[in-house]
Formats: sequence, structure tokens, C-alpha cells
Amino acid sequence: METSPLNPSLPGVRLLQHWIREKRPLSLDLIDQVRLEGRLVWQDSEFLALDSETHAELTLVNRNHVIIIRPLG
Repeated sequence: METSPLNPSLPGVRLLQHWIREKRPLSLDLIDQVRLEGRLVWQDSEFLALDSETHAELTLVNRNHVIIIRPLG
């Protein structure tokens, strides 16, 4: 399955980019009822890279598994 390119004209993509630039802490709710918190470092058409204080390395989250993204603070 080929992925589509990230479309920066979409408002959701632009808002995530804004939060990345601000280094805003976020909460991500996933389809398996897991909640992750941290700061987004980058995004592409398939994954979000989350930097959390509890992990030394980035956590990659498949965009298709995210239900809700909320800014914290």
C-alpha cells in the first residue's frame, strides 16, 4: 500500500506543525485505549514522532492509530 504525501495545506497538518514549532506538550489517545504524552518532534504521512520524558528515544506513533490529539497546559 502506497502512502499519500503529507499535505501542508490541510489545517490539521498546519496545526500539528505549529505545535511542533512551539514544542507544545500533547496528549495522544490511541485506538487501543493507550494514552501517550510528550512533544511532537516531527510528522510525516504515516507517523508522528513523540518525545516523552519517560523514554530516552522517540516513540513513533502510526497516524492511523490516533483518535484524539489534545494540547496540554
